[in-house]
Amino acid sequence: MTLQYLRPLLRCACTTTRLAIPRVQPGGVLRKHPSTQPLANSHQASVSCQQRSLFTNLAAMTTTSKTQAPKFSAGVGGQELERELEPLLASAGLGGRWALISTGEGLERSFKFKTFTKTWDFMTAVSLQCKLKNHHPEWSNVYNTTYIRWTTHNPKGLSAKDVQLAAICDGLAKDFGEIIDEVADSDVCALKQVADRAATNAGDCCTPKK
Repeated sequence: MTLQYLRPLLRCACTTTRLAIPRVQPGGVLRKHPSTQPLANSHQASVSCQQRSLFTNLAAMTTTSKTQAPKFSAGVGGQELERELEPLLASAGLGGRWALISTGEGLERSFKFKTFTKTWDFMTAVSLQCKLKNHHPEWSNVYNTTYIRWTTHNPKGLSAKDVQLAAICDGLAKDFGEIIDEVADSDVCALKQVADRAATNAGDCCTPKK
């Protein structure tokens, strides 16, 4: 091997030796190389910082999940509506399958049926209830799966109609043979995106027309 290629290796070896081998002071007292301790401290500080960051993020996530509360529309709410809402929520552990959306201003969940025909029958039945209640969902459908989000746009938030229609959906889904099966996250995400695009372009749907 030529000297040209040996020089970098020798420099590396010298550096490694200088960091790893302690120096001997006069009198035979060993002293660590000054560059060794900062490196160790730096590594420990980095690991400690990462651990603190991880624990902080986990604590924040836990706090958020525990403290998330529904944001009701102006003029509605109260203990009675909260009592109606609680058994619908999966987080309550009472058999419900609905979840609050990230803002707390609505409810969302997916429904899965055996066939598209069953799914369409379910959606038709829901639409009839919407007509009776004079309210509508943000929803989307692909084959045998329907995603439904109940929220009120004006006044913005979760209204009594949202809670009532979510409960009605649960009853209708049972009647039409809902398959209690976890829908893949990717499928739910795609259905949500379709509903989001439709809601963005829908206009001011919750304001009474003059």
